[in-house]
Order: sequence, then structure tokens, then C-alpha cells
Amino acid sequence: MRNDIKRKGFYRMELDYTVLRQEDFWRQAWEQARTSWPQMRRRIRGEKEAIEFWNQMAPKYGQHQTSKRQERIEKVINILEENGMLTTEVDVLDVGCGPGTYALPFTDRCKSVTALDGAQEMCRILEEKVAEKGLPNVTVLQHMWEDVDLEKDDLLNRFDLVFASMTPAVCDYETFMKLNLASRKFCCLISWAGGSFNEARRDLWELLFDEKDDGRGYHTLFQFNLLLSMGYYPSISYFDSHWVNEEKVDEAIEGLCRSFWLYTDITPKIKDTIAEYVKEKSNNGVFRQETRSRLSLMTWRVDEQED
Repeated sequence: MRNDIKRKGFYRMELDYTVLRQEDFWRQAWEQARTSWPQMRRRIRGEKEAIEFWNQMAPKYGQHQTSKRQERIEKVINILEENGMLTTEVDVLDVGCGPGTYALPFTDRCKSVTALDGAQEMCRILEEKVAEKGLPNVTVLQHMWEDVDLEKDDLLNRFDLVFASMTPAVCDYETFMKLNLASRKFCCLISWAGGSFNEARRDLWELLFDEKDDGRGYHTLFQFNLLLSMGYYPSISYFDSHWVNEEKVDEAIEGLCRSFWLYTDITPKIKDTIAEYVKEKSNNGVFRQETRSRLSLMTWRVDEQED
């Protein structure tokens, strides 16, 4: 790869078309963008350490359900069904399944669902739901996606649809390519299309780290162009996501401390800064967070690769 990516507040590209068709170019461009994103550059916890964060978040994730979220789930399912990716003859792998946000509604629309997540509590909650509903076609696997040995674990080329939605399990070239290897036909990845905006997190990021983070660091264009360079022809659609979270002051402080623990040790000073912000912004003992984001849904066929 030529030395033609220069950092001057943005990426400047001076290259010819043949470079854009090279897999290595997009692989390296993605890695450079990923590691320069403030929330990756500042992160001090590895994926295995972060499992504790997701274990603590699991009960809230298991209970959180809104009409807008349900609309988004149905929209995703409709896209998959309309394109023949989700049928009663299909075996599905849901990577980073959480408490079953998609795995559960998939069950009566496909032949089988293998739901995989690294967080023990996420898997426990999903297993309880599967048992309560008496679902015979669901298998729950507690594994870190990065550690899965597809051949040894009998997951290589085993699924008609490999699905991953908003999961940190698919975070780099290796974990992304592993989706392809597990599939024999279709893949679907739902991820940020430019990040998200949350006023509280933006303000606290600047207070704690004395730098701005506008939430725009991550973008699906790298995966999309990587697939094109490899001879695949992915389809992509976008939709907006908006949710509001209202909590009591103490719960909000605890949740934000837990979230920022990924990036810094929660010292008494850090906790005091977060607590002061929450109390100042709360109304009648309730702290309200609003998050807006644009998501992308990208699908492609692994069995139709151009040489």
C-alpha cells in the first residue's frame, strides 16, 4: 500500500482505481480509522474484560423493549424474508445474540437458530426465555466470537444465514471475515452508519478526557468496500434509530460509571464528576438520556464471489 493516506484532520487519498480494488487497502484503511476513533484509542479494557460490563448490563437489556425497537426488529426481519434469507428451511447463526433480541423472533421463521454470545448473563437470560417458551430449535453457545475455532466447534460453512447486529464481537477484519467462513450462503451485518449522538456521553467525555468526541468514528463504508474489493456485491440500507432512557439519579450515575469504566478507572474524582453532571441535568430526581443514531443493514452472498 502506497504512503498516500495522510492525516490532516481527515484522510486525503491520492491513488488510482486499482488501489481501491485491493483488499489490503481497505483492510488497512479500516484498521487505521478504527484505532484513531476516540472510543477505541481511549479504551483500556480488552474484550474479555468487557464481558463483565455486558454481564452487568444483561438484566436491563433483557427487559428493555419499546414499540420503536420492535418496529426496527420487524423491519429487519421483513428485509431478510423478502430477500429469501430467512425461511423455514434456513439454519441461522446469531453472533453476539445478547438476550435474544433477534434470535427469539427468528425461531418461528427458520429451521434452527444457534445463538452465540460471550457474556454469561446474556446467555443465561436467553436460555431462560427459550425454556419458558419451549423452543426446541434454539441452541445457545457461550463463546467469545474472536476465540471461536469454526472447524473445531463444527461451525464452519454450517449456516444458511450468519447474522450479527450491533455487536462488539464483530469489530475488526478477522472477526468480520469469520462471518463469511461460518456461512454457506448469506450474511447480514447491522452496525453504525457513522456513529451515534448522546448528549450526556458527549459532555462527560469532554469533562473526563478534555477532548471532543462527536460519536462519528465508526462507519460501515470500510466493510462495504472491503467486500467489493473481494468480489462480493453487498446490498445496504439505512434506517434511523432513536431511544430515550429515563432512570433515577443513583441508577444513572451507576450506569454511566459502568460505561466509562471501559475507558478509565472509576476513581472517586471520576465518580464525583459524573454524579455532579447527572444531578445538575436531572429533573425531579429523574435523569433522561436521548440517543440518536443511523444504522446500516448490509447483506451479501458468500456463495457468489466474483474472481
